[in-house]
Amino acid sequence: MRLIVTEKNNSAKKIAEILGGSPKADKSYKVPFYTWSDADGEQMAIGLKGHVLNPAFPEEYSNWQKTDLHDLIDAELIKEPTDKNVVRAVRKVAKDADELVIATDFDREGELIGLEALQEILEVNPELESNVKRARYSALTKEEIERAFSELDELSYPLAHAGWARQDIDLLWGATLTRAVSLATRRFGSNFLSVGRVQSPTLALVVERELERRAHKAEPYWEVLANFEHPDGSFEAHHETDKFWKREEADAAVAGTKSPGVVKEVASRRNTRKPPTPYNTTAFTTDASSRLGLTPSRAMRIAEELYMDGFISYPRTDNTVYPSSLPVVELVRSLANIPDFEAAKPLLDGQLQPTRGRKETTDHPPIYPTQAVYPQELEGPKRRVYELVARRFLATFAPPMITESTRADIEAGSETYFVRGSVVVDPGFAAIYTYARSSDEEIPKLEEGQQLPLDGEPWILDKETQPPARLSQGKLVEMMEERGLGTKATRADIIQKLYDRGYVYANPPVPSETGIAMYEAFKRFVPEMATPEMTARLEAEMDQIASGEMTRDTVVGDSRKLLHQTYDEIDESREDLAKVVWAGMDEDKFLGPCKVCEEAGRKREDGGPNRLRIIELKGGKRMYGCEGWIKDDPDSPDSCPVSGPLPGRGYDLWRLEERCSVCGEMPRLSVKSFRGRPWKLCLNDDCPTMVEMREKRAEREAAKAAKAAAGNGAKDGSDLAKEADGDGKADAAKIAGAASATRTRPTRAKRASNAKRAAKS
Repeated sequence: MRLIVTEKNNSAKKIAEILGGSPKADKSYKVPFYTWSDADGEQMAIGLKGHVLNPAFPEEYSNWQKTDLHDLIDAELIKEPTDKNVVRAVRKVAKDADELVIATDFDREGELIGLEALQEILEVNPELESNVKRARYSALTKEEIERAFSELDELSYPLAHAGWARQDIDLLWGATLTRAVSLATRRFGSNFLSVGRVQSPTLALVVERELERRAHKAEPYWEVLANFEHPDGSFEAHHETDKFWKREEADAAVAGTKSPGVVKEVASRRNTRKPPTPYNTTAFTTDASSRLGLTPSRAMRIAEELYMDGFISYPRTDNTVYPSSLPVVELVRSLANIPDFEAAKPLLDGQLQPTRGRKETTDHPPIYPTQAVYPQELEGPKRRVYELVARRFLATFAPPMITESTRADIEAGSETYFVRGSVVVDPGFAAIYTYARSSDEEIPKLEEGQQLPLDGEPWILDKETQPPARLSQGKLVEMMEERGLGTKATRADIIQKLYDRGYVYANPPVPSETGIAMYEAFKRFVPEMATPEMTARLEAEMDQIASGEMTRDTVVGDSRKLLHQTYDEIDESREDLAKVVWAGMDEDKFLGPCKVCEEAGRKREDGGPNRLRIIELKGGKRMYGCEGWIKDDPDSPDSCPVSGPLPGRGYDLWRLEERCSVCGEMPRLSVKSFRGRPWKLCLNDDCPTMVEMREKRAEREAAKAAKAAAGNGAKDGSDLAKEADGDGKADAAKIAGAASATRTRPTRAKRASNAKRAAKS
């Protein structure tokens, strides 16, 4: 029997259907597998669930406080099953196999997963060692799978060992530095502070941009504009001086402007914009972020689903050059026959010559649609991602876009103004890749010497310089690639980890005060963790493993030596490092100014406004309270009683707005459970957003109650609905199911009681 092992069940099923037609489905230890017979005999395909084994530390290193971290760095790592049922199933079906084909994804991770499966299989069937083959494919299509199985290759041990080295290095660095920083700051259990050799330099990129923004000092400047009359309608023109840095100069320009204006020069020029190059992973995630508003991690998840469905090629690739074997004519023709892509039909009138990017590799082709699909047949984001990939693919065969820009200079008195327009002469590739086309900016037809009376008086705009924009997630992926941080397969996940750890929030990412403090602590005491050079050097060594120039043991050994030095730097400055991090963590607990204290004129000793802050309670509960509360005299008129409950520690909280933009009363937070979607929580229960949330909750509860009544006949549905609704509103404690206590506004006495309880804890 020939056993085919794939990375996931979807690919096993797809391969079985392509090779076997109508395979028989069965299960072993709840793991699906598929069997069929053909001219070559009995066949079986079984899918894994990603990695079969993961590296881990032996049990004796599990106690953080009793383990010497130098010993942890030198520990001999072991392998643990990621899913025992998968291991049992693979070992069971492998006993009867006389041939093995590893058909996992073709990259380092896939090669390593194949090696992990092979190790387990050889333990129960060592005779298979001489008959192991590798099927490499870039798309789950009939043509590609049949080609891969007709050209079986060998497992690449160097490629697998490069992936293995990455696993070991990431575990050693992550575990050691996370423990070091968490022990220094005394953050144990679920409150640990995560550190990673790629994660921390990536955080540094976000923080450095934020610090640039904070350091920016706005400078005022002024712009001067005027309207000129024209037979086709008046139009606006800008003074030839882009920015006036002195107000008196702007005033002088207005005073010097006289009617009529005279057109002194009209200049037009044509611009050619080349079509885009084929998609690699970085370009795809950048476009999905900027064009579709998807985060890189979500874009990759959707792309992987489309790949598993057989609609696009493998989405993890560095390649930007199509291979000559790609059936481009058939693909373009089939896509152009779909109404959504009919703008591509003219491409078939000539020779299809695609653009080429700078990177050409031999593993996977660029990302392209493997079959023509009506986008309407796909769900939500899948449709948008498929359409993006299809349009990009077609655009690489299209002609350039040609635009014409025109500038006219108008002299009015002693001052000169200009007006600029741009129109698309030939959309070229933008007719297909519609994301690239901007709207025309037309100006009236102007001729030299033409007189244009002023339409009213010129005017001045007061402006000021703006800080640099925050980095979008797409731009962050690009910067990670430029600096050698992570790989095409890991960059999106690294960014997501920054969100999961609470180091950044919002989109584009904004660093929390804890995230900023982590960066500043590393920059001051462990500078290599705040810069990309060290991790880029390790990435380069892992590439050398894949090319056979270095061994896994050598690279992991070098990494351990470097880690010893890095840990020593942390250990020598642990108290100072902890103080920096504590300050940031404490700052993150402040939610915003207390409006009650503002109205009462109460302030802190340093003259700043009293602020509301998060207070941790026993049992995983949390509340908010004002720092103006006086513990020893809570009933004093100088004591602020404002307080209330917050979702418990099972939820991530971060400040969204210091003052809610809807009600303007209280801070507004973003709340997210471990697996749920984030939602917005205003601390003012009377905020329209919270009233709406309660009403929707009430409607759902009422509908649920009515359905239950209809199902069991225990009580009339309308009565149950009334009970659930109360007086037409749901109990405030039901808000999104997240708050652990009633969200109604507490009385003064209750607030004081809450504050006392918080102080005791």
